[in-house]
Amino acid sequence: MENKNLWWGYKHTSGTYQAKRYWDKRDIQEAHESPFCAVVTEPFEASNRDEALEIVKKLTN
Repeated sequence: MENKNLWWGYKHTSGTYQAKRYWDKRDIQEAHESPFCAVVTEPFEASNRDEALEIVKKLTN
């Protein structure tokens, strides 16, 4: 059985994607307030950062 962690992410205004481990709601709140985050995801489960980045790309397009 594979362990999954909570992640969240965003699409940067430059077009790049970021995936970060989710610790608490302040992570996402700060991203929503940032002028550099074009689209922000809610927390989701992923096994690793590579998987999380793929999910962020799907959720923000």
